[in-house]
Amino acid sequence: MDTFPADTQTVRLAIPGLPNLTDGLAAGGVYILVAETAAARFPMLASNLGDALASGIPCVLLLPAPPEVFLQRIESYRTLQVGHAISMHQLQVFLLQDEFAKKIFRFGADAFVAELDHFSVQDGGYLLFDQADDLLSLHDVILALDQVAVLHRWASARRITILLVLTRTSDTHDNTINALMDQLNGVARLAASRNGLELSFDYWQSRDGTVAGRSFQLTTADAGLYHASAARMGNTDDGTASEARADRDAPPPDTGETRYFYMDPDVDALVQQTPGVWQRVDTLVGMMHATRNLRSAICILIYERNTVLRQLAEAVHTLRMGMGRYARIIVQEKAASLRYQNEALLLRLGLNLVIHRDVPLARYPLLLDSLKGQIFSRDVDINFEAALSSVLPTRLHGYLLPQRFAQEAQQILDRASTLNIPCSLVIGQPCTGIPMADIIANVGISRPGDLITADEHCCYLFLNACPQTVLPETLERLFKVRHDATGAEGSSASGVDAILTHLRFIVQPEEIQLELEALAHLAQRSTLPDYSALAALSAEQVEALTAQSTQPATPPMTRTMPTHRTVELATAPVQPTPPVVSPRAEAVAANVAVKVAAKVARPDPDPEPVLYKYAGDGEVVVVAKENIPRARRSARMSSGSPG
Repeated sequence: MDTFPADTQTVRLAIPGLPNLTDGLAAGGVYILVAETAAARFPMLASNLGDALASGIPCVLLLPAPPEVFLQRIESYRTLQVGHAISMHQLQVFLLQDEFAKKIFRFGADAFVAELDHFSVQDGGYLLFDQADDLLSLHDVILALDQVAVLHRWASARRITILLVLTRTSDTHDNTINALMDQLNGVARLAASRNGLELSFDYWQSRDGTVAGRSFQLTTADAGLYHASAARMGNTDDGTASEARADRDAPPPDTGETRYFYMDPDVDALVQQTPGVWQRVDTLVGMMHATRNLRSAICILIYERNTVLRQLAEAVHTLRMGMGRYARIIVQEKAASLRYQNEALLLRLGLNLVIHRDVPLARYPLLLDSLKGQIFSRDVDINFEAALSSVLPTRLHGYLLPQRFAQEAQQILDRASTLNIPCSLVIGQPCTGIPMADIIANVGISRPGDLITADEHCCYLFLNACPQTVLPETLERLFKVRHDATGAEGSSASGVDAILTHLRFIVQPEEIQLELEALAHLAQRSTLPDYSALAALSAEQVEALTAQSTQPATPPMTRTMPTHRTVELATAPVQPTPPVVSPRAEAVAANVAVKVAAKVARPDPDPEPVLYKYAGDGEVVVVAKENIPRARRSARMSSGSPG
């Protein structure tokens, strides 16, 4: 897990009623606030920014539009001395240039953070980016992950807390936002609910700890600011929800015929073999619509290669919540297999049975008959988003540096606890005659969330969603790729024992956490080998490297691995800080932002001059009613001539 410096002022949401676990933002962390009700964000940001300024934290505000309107809204909720904070260099305000999204896509997040450095953003400060939707390419999960990773490295190295406020997201972006959680320190959502305005925390990391799946009701208090209280769950004041639930879970009337709903056309063959009323639907939405008024039916959903897990999970949960305990919900695999953790998620959300892809259609009637009389007994009243995020794996796999390995494995372990998904940690030492580099280069890891690293003596293998029953088989599969099963010369061992000795299998989460903490401390105290370059080699390159090892080789730059292979090992820091470069003429932040150097213009009978400083420009004095035209701004910024 991330460690946060204790000598840094804590940025807070500053909403009375929030516990410290959700009120605090960790120094060096990157957070996202999804403002589904966009207008409701202003009181929340007023409390947040006002508290940071009052605590003496240097603040940076990035805005997509001229700052006057935003700051006037903020100041209307509480007394903020914005002009004084700007003149004292405690608050910097930047205005994004036109076509910001295109420039971010063209030059990347590295140019963005480099140019924030160019503007001397102070270490240990707070950066609030309102309407930051254009900063992250949420339509492309891989690109968005890279962008957030850059922000996370930059913020962590400078102990700068970042809050990105998103106001234009939709349901199509939820998968990407959930996938970003590995690189984020928190995701919160501000939205209207049946009981009023609600602030929910999908995942939130603070100096005091980490929470997930917490929700709070927001009510308006003094000066229009919010006060938080625990969200009301389950029922309404008049008890109608409890009555509806009791009615839903009561035994359904016996109609004499079983109703079946299915999606796979191949199941048509069962219609004549199995008595009942059969109906085929084309989509998950069609399934939910066809069963909306039923409380006893068999629903056979389908999982294929192009099935979106979130949509399938939502359908299962909706069917269970709508139809009650007497419905029987099945997922049929077709030319694709659910991962263990995804099965666990669906079963937790209300699924009765998963029919695996290798089960022939002829056996379906027996499986369906086995569900007769079955009553679903598990409680499905859980936080859907938290449960879903717990099974969305990190995109990382394979070798990581020891410090990063410990962090990623701990994050996966924490998220897996929501559904009790099993994880395993295997620790062993290479057998005599087998270099550690050989093991790292040849291990056959391809599944997201499976990680490997090494210190000077031991190899660490973390397996995500790996039950104990399949652990030996999994190890044989991972290590048979490049190594013979007969063992090293003079050894009678076989299989995995021919590669690793003194093996330890750790499956309890508490014990895994202790080992990860010990490895992280070791990485902080000493410089451990870095096999990153070797782990990136292709199989052909590994073969070539092995062949070259029989030839006389020049001494390596740092260390030489023993016996038959020579490998150069880097000793760079775990997460090197990206170099600070001077901004290019077309790059993002320097030519995107406007620095307000004095105070913000306000409509006034006698407007005072407002001093703006443009990137690459001299000081320009304008007045509130007649700001400098954007065309002149762009021309000045392009030419670099003084105003």
